[in-house]
Amino acid sequence: MTAVQQVADIVAEPIIQPTSIVCGTFVTKDLSRARRMCENVLGLECVSPEPGVLLARERGHKPGEALHGKPYWVLEARQADTIDVPQEMLNHWGVLVESQAAVDEAHKRVDAAKAEYGLGRVQKPRFRHGSYAFYFVDADSNWWEVEYRTHELLYTSIRDRGDQVKD
Repeated sequence: MTAVQQVADIVAEPIIQPTSIVCGTFVTKDLSRARRMCENVLGLECVSPEPGVLLARERGHKPGEALHGKPYWVLEARQADTIDVPQEMLNHWGVLVESQAAVDEAHKRVDAAKAEYGLGRVQKPRFRHGSYAFYFVDADSNWWEVEYRTHELLYTSIRDRGDQVKD
């Protein structure tokens, strides 16, 4: 089945007609700690719009910056008294970096900063599911992936190839 055939199989009028995916949520017992980790470790830009809420996105969307006006994901952190459902590695958030060397450098620096940011396990970088990456867990059991993908493995390229598995 080609990508063109797949498009023909898509429902003409889905129930919801989204323009983009915009957010995901994770919980933390300490918003200040989560903000420090998001800004200083993951390189995200954060804002606290109301008590108990932190919003994070990649940098570069402010007026005059390269990504201004372009769509972006927002990660929403919610303050919680307890973490009722600890997360597993397969339920993780991720950031892309520009090279395999950037993954290695990030790993070295994250591993060295574990105590400073209250991080738990920091796995070694390796090739998985077609990318080079490592995972680490924060103090609230949220898992994070730092990943490099070649152009052929970017999600847009994968999507352009269409389904590779038949039902």
